Amino acid sequence: MGIVPVILSGGSGTRLWPVSRRDFAKQHAPLFGGASTFQRTLERVADDAIFDRPIVITNHGSRFMVADQARAVNADPEIILEPEGRESLAAIAVAAAAAARRGPDTIALVLSSDHLIPDADAFAETARIAAGAARGGHIVVIGLRPTRPAINFGYIRPGPFTDRLAAVEAFVEKPDAATAKTLMAEGCFWNAGMFCFRADIGRQEIAIYAAGTMAAVDKALSSATDDLGAELLGPAFAKTEKTSFDYAVMEKTTRAKVVSADFAWSDVGDWQELWSVTDKDDNGVAAEGDVVAIDTKNAYLRSSDRLVCSLGMEEVAVVDTPDAVLVAPLDRAQEIKSLVGLLADSGRSEATEHLKVYRPWGSYRTVDLGPRFRVKHIEVLPGKQLSLQKHHHRSEHWVVVSGTAEVTLNDTVSVLNENESIYIPCGAVHRLANPGKIAVRLIEVQTGSYLEEDDIIRLDDDFGRC
Repeated sequence: MGIVPVILSGGSGTRLWPVSRRDFAKQHAPLFGGASTFQRTLERVADDAIFDRPIVITNHGSRFMVADQARAVNADPEIILEPEGRESLAAIAVAAAAAARRGPDTIALVLSSDHLIPDADAFAETARIAAGAARGGHIVVIGLRPTRPAINFGYIRPGPFTDRLAAVEAFVEKPDAATAKTLMAEGCFWNAGMFCFRADIGRQEIAIYAAGTMAAVDKALSSATDDLGAELLGPAFAKTEKTSFDYAVMEKTTRAKVVSADFAWSDVGDWQELWSVTDKDDNGVAAEGDVVAIDTKNAYLRSSDRLVCSLGMEEVAVVDTPDAVLVAPLDRAQEIKSLVGLLADSGRSEATEHLKVYRPWGSYRTVDLGPRFRVKHIEVLPGKQLSLQKHHHRSEHWVVVSGTAEVTLNDTVSVLNENESIYIPCGAVHRLANPGKIAVRLIEVQTGSYLEEDDIIRLDDDFGRC
């Protein structure tokens, strides 16, 4: 049996706002002009000679995005849904219990979905060494060589090494700047929360040091329900302890070992960190999208769908999205979390929501919005259909721009091809479906006195929504 990767994919999107948000965390954002870090993580564990089918632990709100992005890289993970966020102890207890279902001696490799590791071969070799030690009954943490005296990471103090493995002498909480420099000089490692253990040993150690959490997780798994192909944990999950795996178990267990990582790594924690790992021009400008920069140095410039220009700027991040623009000094990137908190306290939807919203059948994005009208771009995945529904307060015009759409309108079913349209009157019973092999994309224009999503009366739904 190979190593079972368990990918933790929860969290919010405050530090890379406005690209990431509560409902679109940073691991799902295409930060390097292509795949997201979640997709890169799946690709890194795709070699079936080394790794078995991965397990992804995520929250209910992200499950459609997880499934959609996994499909895009030809991955088919087992998806487990947390009903609420409970920090890493509970998530890793789920990892141990879920891996144990494949056999008590299954090797679980717990990974974060937001890490950037360019060298997949070096990562796989480190995983192989960690798995060997885990088979011997150890809980192995991957230690990363610090590149700077960071204060936002925990540290690992190792004992003497033998073949890249050492006993853990101590875990050090996030230090102040002076202590970070000392720890780095002493040869300590960053702790990025990547762990490897045999499933039965992981369960055993959690049961010793956090018995209530392990019991709650076992009960939550035994009462889990199917949720559109994912496994939704039962209500007992709420009784797990809300704390870190490091604090609850790793600082107390006698089984802890560290393997030194032989690869470059970043958690892409803020815009300054992203700038540091992105390709730059001779002036230190990292640019993504349609960007023009003159007399600009050491800057991160990002455009989503329009031209962004910079003149005479230094040490800044300029991040453009369809509904928000951020301009901030790179060295204050850590403070963006406070800015997002202020927006949330003010009731601004931009703090938490993107214009693009994922649904089990595909996605939609608001293109324009004004008094009594809303324009959406809708994408329906092959073989999927929206609910049979009606609206009390709005009518809709649909124009197909690609693919083949099957439209139910009251008692009539018709097929619309590219550049064909249909009108849905207010109160009409209707449904949009994709019977084809490629995605259906259409433009929807809504008009009426009330245009919010709660004016949907579902009469029949494949996904159990009401």
